[in-house]
Amino acid sequence: MNGTLAIWYEPAAQTDPGSLTAEEQTPAEKPNLELHFNLWRDMPSGTNFLDIGLKISRAELLTRIYIYFPVVVRKNQLSDLSEVMKFGQTLNAVFNSVVAVEKQSDVHYTTLSNGMPFVAVHKISIENDIEIDTVEDGLKGPGSTITFTDKMCERLWTEKGVDQYIRFRVKLNGKTRHLFTQEVVAKDKIFVSSSHRLELTELRLNEHRSFPSSIAKNAQSNAFVISRVHYFLIRELGNTLVTQHAPLRKVRRLEANLWAAYLNGAPTVSHDAAEEERLASRMVIYHWREGSPKDPIADFTAFASFQTSAPGLAFYIIALVLLGAVGSSVSAWGLESYGLQTSLIGFLGGIALLWLITWSGLWAWLGARFGDVKRSVIRRLRKLRRAVTDL
Repeated sequence: MNGTLAIWYEPAAQTDPGSLTAEEQTPAEKPNLELHFNLWRDMPSGTNFLDIGLKISRAELLTRIYIYFPVVVRKNQLSDLSEVMKFGQTLNAVFNSVVAVEKQSDVHYTTLSNGMPFVAVHKISIENDIEIDTVEDGLKGPGSTITFTDKMCERLWTEKGVDQYIRFRVKLNGKTRHLFTQEVVAKDKIFVSSSHRLELTELRLNEHRSFPSSIAKNAQSNAFVISRVHYFLIRELGNTLVTQHAPLRKVRRLEANLWAAYLNGAPTVSHDAAEEERLASRMVIYHWREGSPKDPIADFTAFASFQTSAPGLAFYIIALVLLGAVGSSVSAWGLESYGLQTSLIGFLGGIALLWLITWSGLWAWLGARFGDVKRSVIRRLRKLRRAVTDL
């Protein structure tokens, strides 16, 4: 966990000399923003990313959008989600409503919900529509500002009468891997048969006291009116929710058939479709919501902790060493009969193995981890094969 996210905008040029500045404008004269965060955490399968959706009203009031991350982010970590949202029933899953594509162009498509105009979803060219700048004066080291360019924001003005929507993914790898999480493991894990691992997960937005000085003024004076924040935290079934910052709005199993393609980030039926659905089916969605159009919010904090158990492998190594020592001691005590020694060691080993299987769950844990590694290797090999084929 490493600081706060921040989001703000650059106001459109004022043509009227008497127009108010962004600082002087009332909330009704500023662009309105509804934020969607999906934080996916399933470490065994390598699923670790943050999806950000921006639903903007009165987009004609802005010319640029800025999002600050308190760590260095690269362009190769970003991907557009507009295309995969059209696949199957993904739009329904994302907006929790019956949504259909109405008309399409090269750069956006409009949608209907219950027969009425809903949102215009805009495509993002990571290479051309986004700029990334390093922020050196972050409280815990360098950060990054992701900027949606003027040309990108001008496209948000084209569809009148509906909200504008963009959605993209940030892969959390390298230094961003633990941007929102911290693991706490028991100090005595070596000496116990299994230990509890506690993962603290926290997402913070617009926490003003954590802003770097280089972005503080713009981030505060040109802040969106944030009407609502939806925060979805998706974890695998093996993690137990222990504490949370506020009551959940909803918790449910992930609908594997709706989310499998989205989870993979590709608007096609994958060669691994069955496997992707299996992975999605073992996930749980925790949903928090704050704010409303009548009661906008300035900032947002979401904290939750999860607990899972892991076998203390060092414990079993120590146990095996002790078992060997018992065998040596028996020999030293004068039990010369090889058969007696073998029987005694076999008896003790059988008891240890039975305890290992019934009490610790080690084999189940190892089996699950081996299966995850095998599936990860298979996916990588198939991606490599497709890349070679495309060449």
